Order: sequence, then C-alpha cells, then structure tokens
Amino acid sequence: MNADSVDTSTMSAECAVAHQPGYAGLHDECRQTEDVPLPNGGGILLVPRCTCPHHRYAPTR
Repeated sequence: MNADSVDTSTMSAECAVAHQPGYAGLHDECRQTEDVPLPNGGGILLVPRCTCPHHRYAPTR
C-alpha cells in the first residue's frame, strides 16, 4: 500500500509515521490501543484508540 494513499488522521503518531518507508517497526511502539473516555464526560473520548489496520483488534471507525 502506498503511504500517500493511507489516511493517518485517526492513527497514533507512531502508526502514522510507521506508514512511511523504513519506519514499519514503529507499529510495535503504539500504545493507543484502547479508547480513553473523558472522566464524567458522558461518552466523550479523551483519546480514541488508533485505527491502524496493523493492530490485532478490528477498528470500529
């Protein structure tokens, strides 16, 4: 997959950079694997999980 054709806007910084040639190993550094809700935020996310297809879970977005 061409790195220019990948939408990295909903990925962690590590996974966004990992789509560039020579940086594929950064996928292992991503720690944004779960949604972090805002305390008492009524379902608002403080930090959404990374939507990179390289993670084991299936993104819901």
